[in-house]
Amino acid sequence: MKSRVLALVLVLVLTAGLLAGCGSQPASTSEPSSTAATGTSSAIPKFKIGLPWWTSTDPSIVSIENNIKTAVEAAGGELVEIDSDMTADSLIDNITELISRGVNGILLMPASDSMLPTVDEMCSSAGVYYATYFRDILDQGIKDQIFASKYYAGGCHEDDQQCAYDITKSMVDMGVKNLCVVNIAKGDTSSDLRDAGVKKAVDETGINLLNTTYSITTQTDMTKTIESYIAAYPEMDGILLAGTYCDAALPTIEKALSDHNMAGTVKVGRIDWDTTMGDYFASNSFNVAYGGQFQIDPMLSTMILINAVIGTPINTDGSPCWLQTNYLKLTSKEEADNFVKFFQGDLPIFTTDEIKSTMIKFYDPSINADTFKNIIANFSVADVVARHQGMIS
Repeated sequence: MKSRVLALVLVLVLTAGLLAGCGSQPASTSEPSSTAATGTSSAIPKFKIGLPWWTSTDPSIVSIENNIKTAVEAAGGELVEIDSDMTADSLIDNITELISRGVNGILLMPASDSMLPTVDEMCSSAGVYYATYFRDILDQGIKDQIFASKYYAGGCHEDDQQCAYDITKSMVDMGVKNLCVVNIAKGDTSSDLRDAGVKKAVDETGINLLNTTYSITTQTDMTKTIESYIAAYPEMDGILLAGTYCDAALPTIEKALSDHNMAGTVKVGRIDWDTTMGDYFASNSFNVAYGGQFQIDPMLSTMILINAVIGTPINTDGSPCWLQTNYLKLTSKEEADNFVKFFQGDLPIFTTDEIKSTMIKFYDPSINADTFKNIIANFSVADVVARHQGMIS
């Protein structure tokens, strides 16, 4: 009889252990514990963040990856990257793969608003949080749907329309009257907003928008485009690189102008910074650049996602943390050189210690959306230089 009772007790104990194991939730679906919410726990639960990414040696792309990885690892997480061409179809496949690999959160740059309901359905079904970067959501119906989702943590984007308006106005102030534009693909949220900003500035100032070319991804096509502008529009006195995924885009434009003895005569501006700007500023063949969002947008979006995944969301009411960053303006070689040194080197724009002390609510329960807004308000090339002076040789 005693042996039967002992056997029954052992079965009950084992069953309870199995049920406890089955009932445990991954970091992405757990509710905030009292210790996490008060910051008294000594360690953040292990977690994995998935990132669809594209292979590139471009320093701007490399720096984005470096900032995201630093943010994830500062919180003790693991970054899982998979190759992507960043189209909607590719991103959906990427999300399927990342979910199958057991990630707790996914960070993505949506190719369009229309793909987001599918993303939300996939992530919600899997209990995986997700966040976006670089892109606003223009379709209000889709935005309302996504913002109502339990698993949309939020994200960080910039005001593309205002940026394109501002840089076009800056070029007009420099004397540009006949402008050609190169932009990302039509239908891309960022590209469409930049088009709208350029148009607004053109309509206000009365200058001529001669042509806009989209979807240039190779240096050969960039050269052909600039040479076609030179041939077709002898009156052209300005080129705005509003956006492109072409590597070495600015040097390619500058060479085409130089080959036709037009470097320095045609005003050149670009949105999104690169490493070559300083040399062209010095030679007066390049005039103005707006950027800086490449580094801060994905990093803050990563921190929004991480805080949700580890159970301490930025907004305690469950709403997404939705931030807008500022574009920074460069007009000199010194500013461009500081950008290259402090934004595109091995040191991220926020160090591990800075991230832990200012962006992780697990360690500081007072952190909220205003904390992040203040970070954005104070962010500039000078801010990064001041914080990291002496850390870089």
